[in-house]
Amino acid sequence: MRHLLRHSAAIVNSVRVVGVNCQTGQRGDSEVPGTGCPMKWGRHYFVLSAAHVFENAKATDMRVFAYAELPVAYKSREALTRRDIVDGLPLSGDSVIHRCGWEDLAAVTVDPEKFPGVDFIELANDWIDPAVGENVHSCGFPSDHSVEVNRKTVSVGRDEADLAVWPTTFGGPVLPFPSADEVKFHYDDLDPNSHYVIPYDGAGVSKHPGGFSGAAVWWESDEKQLIWRPNFRFAGTCTHCHKKGTRVRVVKASVVRRFLTELFGEANAQ
Repeated sequence: MRHLLRHSAAIVNSVRVVGVNCQTGQRGDSEVPGTGCPMKWGRHYFVLSAAHVFENAKATDMRVFAYAELPVAYKSREALTRRDIVDGLPLSGDSVIHRCGWEDLAAVTVDPEKFPGVDFIELANDWIDPAVGENVHSCGFPSDHSVEVNRKTVSVGRDEADLAVWPTTFGGPVLPFPSADEVKFHYDDLDPNSHYVIPYDGAGVSKHPGGFSGAAVWWESDEKQLIWRPNFRFAGTCTHCHKKGTRVRVVKASVVRRFLTELFGEANAQ
């Protein structure tokens, strides 16, 4: 879990979208949360995510939070206080959003000096496209794993509330690729050359993976060792959910690398 947390970033798109509150049925607007992974490619530092997380946004519309250090113990939801809650760092005008033209991927460049202590993983060699049946893990910030920390009336008939989301981890096996009929009716644009599918259970605290868009997926070696140590490889990026949120689409790591190579060139270029 600590590996997943250290390599996960919470993203907030401040360009508000209009919708309906699923709890009250009232019309409202909100910022849009998502997930990303701090990475570096050659001399380039960035946060990789799904392109739709940056929809209608400039880099300066985004806030990003990434873990520089982790606590020894973790609090329960009931024990959280306002002092435990932090906002993401607003990105400056130096950051640039690079959107992939052929896949739902995007990378926003960042200044690593503004994220001291954050581990920007190098993707050049430490990656894998896992086979069917192999287990993978992911960490993200689903919208339904949240707590309201502030509500106030700003005008007649208009309330504002702050929601704090916190990370949720889940894992599961790579599923066999769906049949042609399943793809037609349940998996729009799913491509066996670019994607694979994993089940979503939300670890019992999240019922829907909304907010997981852009989360990194990790494969862990099951090789037996005399002294255990974590041995993770990047295995792709979550972009969509299917079948009422019970399945998550993952863009393969090899496809992510193709995007980054087209964007930044070879990883060893300086």
